[in-house]
Amino acid sequence: MWQAYAKAGLTANPDEPSLAVHTTGEALTNLKNGLAKLRRDGEVVKGEYQSDPQVTEASPAATPSSISVLDCLNTARFLTYKTATGALADDVPGGNRAVRATVTRDDGGWKVSSFGVQAVGSC
Repeated sequence: MWQAYAKAGLTANPDEPSLAVHTTGEALTNLKNGLAKLRRDGEVVKGEYQSDPQVTEASPAATPSSISVLDCLNTARFLTYKTATGALADDVPGGNRAVRATVTRDDGGWKVSSFGVQAVGSC
């Protein structure tokens, strides 16, 4: 999901096809809405992030159709920039952010269906 978002963020493209390959439902809607806002504001997201997702629960246990994931996403080098000038959009630094996600079986594969990103310093 984050790789698809990073690709879409380079041009703030809410219609980036790879988003739907990795996300569905609320997660897809939230990413598209965020990218549309970036585009309206004349901003893009670029840089590199670090991610280390860990499965914390699977349900049902025998043949899971849903898993819970906890991640500590490092956004120190994954920031928002003004399209017109290339300057940082704000002075808010990136950093380690706790991310909780639900991944569900969708069309024979797994997709992120919901996620929440916490404040810098939350992991």
